[in-house]
Amino acid sequence: MKYTFVLLLFTLFAPVQAVKAEILSLETVIEQALQNSPETARILNNLADAKAEAFTIETPSNPSAEINTTAIEDSASRSIGIEIEQPLRPSNFGSRRSYADALRRTANIEQKAQMLELIHSITRGYASYWALQEQEKILSENANYARKKQKLIERAAQDGRVDAADAKVFKAEALRLEEQLRGVQARKTNGAANLLRMAGMDQRNFEVSRPKSPEIPDLLSLTELAGKEGSTRRLLESRKALAERRYNVARQDALPEFAPRAVIERDFDEDSTAILFGVTIAIPIWDRNNAELSRARAERRLAQSNLNALNEQNFASVLAASFKQAKATQISASTYRTQIVPSWDEVQSITDKKFENGQASILDLFQMRERIVGVQNEALQTYLNSIEAQIELESLIGQSLTDIKELRP
Repeated sequence: MKYTFVLLLFTLFAPVQAVKAEILSLETVIEQALQNSPETARILNNLADAKAEAFTIETPSNPSAEINTTAIEDSASRSIGIEIEQPLRPSNFGSRRSYADALRRTANIEQKAQMLELIHSITRGYASYWALQEQEKILSENANYARKKQKLIERAAQDGRVDAADAKVFKAEALRLEEQLRGVQARKTNGAANLLRMAGMDQRNFEVSRPKSPEIPDLLSLTELAGKEGSTRRLLESRKALAERRYNVARQDALPEFAPRAVIERDFDEDSTAILFGVTIAIPIWDRNNAELSRARAERRLAQSNLNALNEQNFASVLAASFKQAKATQISASTYRTQIVPSWDEVQSITDKKFENGQASILDLFQMRERIVGVQNEALQTYLNSIEAQIELESLIGQSLTDIKELRP
């Protein structure tokens, strides 16, 4: 009984360990988003709608049947008549099927582009959250640094070695850092909720790791990839072809609709059967499909304009510029991380020692800290710029760089 009581006291008063945050990788978040995100469901729904529309476009209207019979009376002739009519449009003979095929092909390409865009949205949200996470660490370290130095400065002010006004300025600076930290923590909480919502994941306590920078292939390999289905240019070409097919359908349907029909009449008293053939033709006086023609022309003009803006020569220039930017920002981000930030950490150590030995002023300390914070923020922004440049390059080639397995040597 005594040992049980001691164990109970130990359990109650033992320090409670904080729940360790789960580490969520970018790959895990993207995988969950592609499976559970509402945006994924919307993209798949758009694809299903496009395929249903294609089926509706290429399927002719159902035929109609009209059956007439005489009343059954002794004096009446017994007969029955059946009339079958099939409404048709000129576009039912070929152009509607090609339009439907182009719609399916474009819908598949757009679905791939939209999925890639979803991956990019998740990547941006993940990288932004990682940046907030890093900013929180930076501000927390600076706040702790300021609190430690504040005690030294207050003692130095009491001894008359530091001006009292400078000590108050340092105290105010420490408070400012605390408030900045509070603001970043609030933005981080909101960013976590948004990231989990985009990915369709349950709320949880998590941290993220630094997104990896994929290897960027050479420009020739990227040019070859950009010629495949899913690239920006292929999508614009597909939309242009779709607009042409739609215009062809609208132009053909400007001709009158018609409905071939067959009439079968059976006279039982005369024991005779008559078969009549005819056609009903709409007279295009008021409606000549002008509204659909106008919309089809406008869509074709827009698709052609978008394709012209990114013709083969312009596309090559845009791809080369995007490649150059992606490589440059990736190198800058690596330089900040491996060289610039560590160099300023050394400057901080040297300045701290000078201040403790009375060889540096509070102003020197302030300037050093402001510069280090600025460099750290520059490093974060440079890395976010490299992520954005990578996304732009992937949008042009229509493929994630991490999915490229074979690179040109």
